[in-house]
Amino acid sequence: MEFGKLEDISLVDWHMPSDDPKNAGRLLTAQKDHKLYFGSPAWGNKHWVGKIYPAKTPPEKFLYYYSRNFNSIELNTTHYRIPDEATVKEWTSQVPEDFLFCPKLFKDISHNRVGMVDKPLLNSWLDTLPYYGKNLGPCFVQFHEQFSYTDKVLLFKFLENWPSDFRLSLELRHPSWFENGKILPALTDYLNKKNIGLVITDVAGRRDVLHSSVSAPWTMIRLIGNDLDPSDEIRLYDWAERLNSWAQMGLQETFLFLHQEADTHTIEFAQMAEEIFNGEGFPDVPNFTIEEERDLFNYE
Repeated sequence: MEFGKLEDISLVDWHMPSDDPKNAGRLLTAQKDHKLYFGSPAWGNKHWVGKIYPAKTPPEKFLYYYSRNFNSIELNTTHYRIPDEATVKEWTSQVPEDFLFCPKLFKDISHNRVGMVDKPLLNSWLDTLPYYGKNLGPCFVQFHEQFSYTDKVLLFKFLENWPSDFRLSLELRHPSWFENGKILPALTDYLNKKNIGLVITDVAGRRDVLHSSVSAPWTMIRLIGNDLDPSDEIRLYDWAERLNSWAQMGLQETFLFLHQEADTHTIEFAQMAEEIFNGEGFPDVPNFTIEEERDLFNYE
């Protein structure tokens, strides 16, 4: 079963945890406007033809239209294989200059104890990052559900090998990392000093991973919907309120990655998010519209 997935969500407590009281101190940075990025885990979804992809759009043009609606992507393909230079440059050639890819770390590193300290393997993945150029956003590493607090030494060794040139966020899943709705304070303070971010996952079956800690001037939120259940809308309003608060503290960027079952209803979820965040006063919210078919082959 997919991480945190529940068949029956009727008894889920959807309330967000109270804010980590140390966030304000961690976010005291040079102020600039907060930027909101919307993304999904993939662009190759045929169900989006007729939604954000014009009719008869061939798959090789999906990314072009995806990037004219979403302005970021949770790039899962890099979790399963290391792309070559030609592949990455083909991707970047199709997107606007302000679109950001957020590559997910290769699984042979993140899900393998030996891989986590394999510096040559890490470097082979890192070597692809300059190919994204200005389209590179924060990378993120999704650790295995069994990766617990007892593995903290392994985590610190991994982080020692991570170069400061590239932004990184951590997604932790084992319950031992979470305490009273927050990531363990000592770890969050350590990440804050190293300018490493945290991923927050909002999913029905694991409410502990919905933590409230921010360790860097950006945050990543993986919001897992439930086929447009009313709770999806409630959580979007809650996130708009929380992100407004963090933006006032100094949060500079939010990467909100929207998920639905098989991504069938992701566009409707994104349109719902667009309306809510616009209504809550967020600037430059992505606009989810269908491109004119006459533009289908006239792209650069």
